[in-house]
Amino acid sequence: MPDPREIHDAFAEALCTHDKRRLLDCFHADAVLVTPVGVVEGHEQIEWYFGQFFSTVPDLTTRVITISVCGDTVSVEWVTSGTQTGEMLLPDGTVIPGTGRPVFWRGCGMWSVEDGRFVTGRIYYDQLRAYLSLGCRLVENKPRSATAAPDQEARPVPATRPSDQETRAEPRSNSIRRLLRGIFGM
Repeated sequence: MPDPREIHDAFAEALCTHDKRRLLDCFHADAVLVTPVGVVEGHEQIEWYFGQFFSTVPDLTTRVITISVCGDTVSVEWVTSGTQTGEMLLPDGTVIPGTGRPVFWRGCGMWSVEDGRFVTGRIYYDQLRAYLSLGCRLVENKPRSATAAPDQEARPVPATRPSDQETRAEPRSNSIRRLLRGIFGM
């Protein structure tokens, strides 16, 4: 049975060659990833998550900077780069067309291995750097009171949440998009 480092090495190679089949072979069928954009569960969602990177940045490469194994856990720091020539789906559902811009961001991950495959993973990366390299920009979100007339009292805007019925009826594949919109408030 491969050790955790061998599993990560196979994963990193599949990631760099965009080999979805080999990439999925590194994960249990019910593996769970916690990512900056939400929770990804099972092979279908894992394939979709990494597929977004592959289609957005077709020349995506990831280089491992440091790797450490402790028991059945792999910790890794990496750098990802490429050129954004494909469309990028944003958390609010809008799409950035291919820009031809170089993209670059650093990240790290923690992977737990059981029976020779990843069972859980936590991925952390510099989202601001990633979005800025795609050409996104920061926009100051002014509090409502800053635009209200001086004699008007500002009231907080309530957060919108889907009803229990909407949440139950929503297909699993749409839950990631909803989660992304909720996280980024878009």
